[in-house]
Amino acid sequence: MKHYIDGKVIIITGGASGFGFETARELLAMGAKVVITGRDQDRLTQAAQEFGSVNLLTVQADVTLTEHWQRLVQATLARFGRIDVLVNNAGAGIHIASLDEQSDADIAAALDVNLMGVIKGCREVLRAMKPNGRGHIVNIASVCASHAWPGWSVYSAAKAGLVLFTRCLHLEIVQWGGKATLVIPAGANTGFGRAAGFGDAPNPARPAAADFARTIVQAIDVPDNCVIEELTIWGTEQTKDLNPY
Repeated sequence: MKHYIDGKVIIITGGASGFGFETARELLAMGAKVVITGRDQDRLTQAAQEFGSVNLLTVQADVTLTEHWQRLVQATLARFGRIDVLVNNAGAGIHIASLDEQSDADIAAALDVNLMGVIKGCREVLRAMKPNGRGHIVNIASVCASHAWPGWSVYSAAKAGLVLFTRCLHLEIVQWGGKATLVIPAGANTGFGRAAGFGDAPNPARPAAADFARTIVQAIDVPDNCVIEELTIWGTEQTKDLNPY
């Protein structure tokens, strides 16, 4: 089977852990030139050491800051000359709790990292893609965009906004050769829960991050004249308790 990833320049936000890290691993193995970002320089350094690839660039960046996006674009163009794909993987639960327990800062941070940062990043990267007449945006949403659980209201609002943003974005950029894809994962065994403050003990009902990362790679590995609109992936054990259909 032919693959379409070899030689492509792909930025992955939140690439030092979880879905982003495992996606970067697969893409590097398939011949891509990969740029990973994260706020923690130590994690980025560890990832670079583990991958040990000349086709990897790490850039410390906070996705909520426009100036960091601009620096990321400049660094990628300086190293690889173009940007073919942006995977907006960085996200955070911030504070998963009842709304009355959340501060203004909690709410603002959840919206910034899960929605506003993606919007800013797409804007900056598309400015580099558009002159080439092609480019692919892959946004990582969540099943929280369409399923409700107590405590997840703010995070879910951000991810639901990301869904409609991505659909509209595709219709804008397809006019000049761009395209946009939504990957919608359920829960996996990553560091998400620990970062959101509700623990993150391994759950046998959840797949590993590497299992879900394959779906992100599949969304990218298509011809330039094709687009996968949306992909949703669940762990099969999760569907025993929740009917996603």
